[in-house]
Amino acid sequence: MSPDISHAVQALLEARRNGRQMAPPFALKDRAAVFAIQDGVAAATGPVAGWKVGARTPTAEPNPAPLLQGALVPSPARFDGKAMHMIGVEVEISFHIVRDVAARSAPVERAEALAAVGDAFVGMEIVDTRLADFKNADPEWLLADNQMNHALVVGDPIRNWKTLDWATLPVRLVVDGQTIVDQQGGLGAVDPVRPLAWMIDHAVRHRGGLRAGQAITTGSWTGLRYFPPGSHARGEFPGFGAVEASF
Repeated sequence: MSPDISHAVQALLEARRNGRQMAPPFALKDRAAVFAIQDGVAAATGPVAGWKVGARTPTAEPNPAPLLQGALVPSPARFDGKAMHMIGVEVEISFHIVRDVAARSAPVERAEALAAVGDAFVGMEIVDTRLADFKNADPEWLLADNQMNHALVVGDPIRNWKTLDWATLPVRLVVDGQTIVDQQGGLGAVDPVRPLAWMIDHAVRHRGGLRAGQAITTGSWTGLRYFPPGSHARGEFPGFGAVEASF
């Protein structure tokens, strides 16, 4: 690990410990540096609970980030909103991994990748950041900070996910009784299975493999929405399941 990467890892770990945000200390030259920082933080905090992955369009290169140990929280979840720098909420389709896939250099084809997946579930990603002035930060630094992940709330299972029409799937976000989002579709990638399979291949070939019990969440259907402490959020795919969190 280079001195710069080691410095960045220690700065992010300290920001997680003391709750004080940090300014990015240098420019990140490439994705290898981003992933090295992610891996360094994950190595210091314990086995990863899973991965988040997102793609802005159906053909865009996905962006991966670890879900750190302890990030998976069952619904209904409760967080200390006053201790967070911001409270971001995204409603997502997430997946449980039920089969180990050992690290290797050979690609993981789609059929093998999906054979490691159990049920889908309604997820709610909770977003916070260790970076000061995050709105003006280099997006690569946001990715190095695990794309601002704070937690993933695990909601109801969706067992028939292989038969769903993702483009027309209804989604709703209700906060304090007010409907914020009520629409069909909304995922940038449209089909969450593409980034799911990409993430499995990436994790196996570049990030040490996958373990049963991990989760993969595949991007926001509702956009990133911010709310104040004291809020209660409910995300649902009507007819398929829901997830809740209070702050």
